[in-house]
Amino acid sequence: MALNSEILPSKLIIGIDVGGTFTDVTVWHKSTGLTAAFKVLSNRTAPDQAILQGLHKAAVNLSDVERIVHGTTVATNVVLERRGPPIAMITTTGFRDVVELGRTTRMVPNTLYDPYFRKPPALVKRRDRYCVDGRIEADGSISTALDETALHRLGALIAADGVEAVAVCLFNSYRNPVHEIRAAKIISEYVELVSVSHEVLNEIREYERFSTCVVNAYIMPVMVRYVQRLVGALNSQHYQGAFYTMGSNGGLLSNRMVETKPVRTILSGPAGGVAASCALMGDLGIENFISYDMGGTSSDVSLVCGGRWPQKRETIIDAIIIKVPQIDINTIGAGGGSIAYLDEGGSLLLGPESAGSNPGPACYGNGGLKPTLTDANAVLRRLGGNQTLGGTLTIDAGLADAVLQPLAKQKGVTIQEMANGVVGLAVAKAAAAIYEVSVARGHDPRQFTLLPFGGAGPLHACEVAQELGIDHVCVPCNPGVFSSFGSLCTAVSKDRSRTLLKLLDKSLLDEIRGVAQVFEQEIRAEIAGEGLDTKGYRSTWQLDARYLGQAHEITITVTSESALGDVQDIFCQEFAREFGRLDQDRSIEIVNVRIIGHLPANRPAFQEIRQGGGAHPVEFRELYLNGGWSNCSVYDRTELHQGDWLPGPAIVEEMSATLYVPVGWTLTVGRLGELNIRYAQ
Repeated sequence: MALNSEILPSKLIIGIDVGGTFTDVTVWHKSTGLTAAFKVLSNRTAPDQAILQGLHKAAVNLSDVERIVHGTTVATNVVLERRGPPIAMITTTGFRDVVELGRTTRMVPNTLYDPYFRKPPALVKRRDRYCVDGRIEADGSISTALDETALHRLGALIAADGVEAVAVCLFNSYRNPVHEIRAAKIISEYVELVSVSHEVLNEIREYERFSTCVVNAYIMPVMVRYVQRLVGALNSQHYQGAFYTMGSNGGLLSNRMVETKPVRTILSGPAGGVAASCALMGDLGIENFISYDMGGTSSDVSLVCGGRWPQKRETIIDAIIIKVPQIDINTIGAGGGSIAYLDEGGSLLLGPESAGSNPGPACYGNGGLKPTLTDANAVLRRLGGNQTLGGTLTIDAGLADAVLQPLAKQKGVTIQEMANGVVGLAVAKAAAAIYEVSVARGHDPRQFTLLPFGGAGPLHACEVAQELGIDHVCVPCNPGVFSSFGSLCTAVSKDRSRTLLKLLDKSLLDEIRGVAQVFEQEIRAEIAGEGLDTKGYRSTWQLDARYLGQAHEITITVTSESALGDVQDIFCQEFAREFGRLDQDRSIEIVNVRIIGHLPANRPAFQEIRQGGGAHPVEFRELYLNGGWSNCSVYDRTELHQGDWLPGPAIVEEMSATLYVPVGWTLTVGRLGELNIRYAQ
């Protein structure tokens, strides 16, 4: 759709989400509060080109744009597909193989009993991992001087090999970074891009710090070129506003931060969806919900309890640990473009391979020859031929029937039965992912609302909810571009951390307040250095705590006013919720202190819609339900208004997504245009 003429000209703010199949653009005019959404097919080999195409489709004058925020999967794909350039690593003598030894566990799902399992190789080859003499002890003292002569020799050798980036990972640098600082300075004389472990992660545990630093170096050349190419293209079109990238923790990252610490963009893509979810549900007064973002390639689920953003400290991608503050998102390889196939034993499987945007699902008519989840929904006629996805694509059910026919024939079932099986498998995988972030962590999903979005989320949401016993599904406006809208709802975010490794007592709390005060000043100064006004700045204090003698810790949130008893109570509550027990007689040890500073940005307000006069179908369609064809009402979402009510089975279509309401569920339109679907028990 085109921008409403009312929101031109004046200053605009643009949010962009680069997905595996579609690139979404949301344009917000601050003065009027109006927004407009657009979709274009993603360009996997040149994602920046899809962004430019989306901006062109939005028909905006970039000189009128004040800020652009985008979420991207570029960094994640570089790691998953091992497309990074050759890099080198410099470490303390004796620690060359830390990044390859890793942990004692296999860190790859479903491999524990696989006798043929081979661990994925490290991102930096052993021949490119160099050692240098110099030793920092656990207390921060220097026992062996740094061999600077050897560093100069290594720098020249690495540069001659054509290495693009170097990870400097020295032992105990979290206690005293003096050797790392000097080593990085020397190596930067020979190689332009240098990743330094204490700057990337200033916390204890060598493997986690080294691994995160190596990932940062591995994706750094790609991200530097990507950002510079994209910003350069925008500037060539007279764009002079700010440009930010969504960070893994849900905050905004400046171009400088993306170029020096690109590892913080690993979960950039799905972070916008969680931000939008928290904004909408906050306005609706719903504190406990589960976001379910199903796009073309994957599904991302996240649990929000008490209205607080779900945070975690590490993620594992292809057996590689990445430890940076990030939103707690569980990702599975099941999206609308996920390919369905039969394994050697004849069992039906779905994903993780996706048809992507090119050629895409067969029913898109772009040459796709493999059956996907989207094709299965077209076979069942949940996706209809009259709908225009993203404003450009139409559905050809005949092509979907053709690609599912071989699978159905091989299994000896009808095409519709095979399509039901594919959809059922996608529902089961999504339910399992939600189980992991809810039941497995002490939460009852029946006490939460399911918030589906993404192009395929609403299509499967009610069936996923029914699988988990959830009786309330809430579908936001423009669900297919919800993540790009979320880019407009996020704050600039900075963090600092330090390892303490001390028992919790009153004197330690005083020390924590002193550390926090220094961190707060540093964060404020960094924000101001980016030309931003720190008015409205706020911060979150986190402690990584454990019982004395334990190997792993949990993260708790405290405040500057928290007394000793308050911190102890918070730790006990979180520990009991996660593990179902307490060790009252054991001392509590504080491992790390972390301060996260936020500078909230103005965000679009959700507009209250006008009252309706009753929902009326725009057409009737035969859907395959319960083993046969049944007549179903199809509604145009743009014609639904506040208070409208309709029973399932029903289909609600819009530009960015399709909603399927099964039998037994009823839909009511809410005041902010959200669709509340409830199960009639």
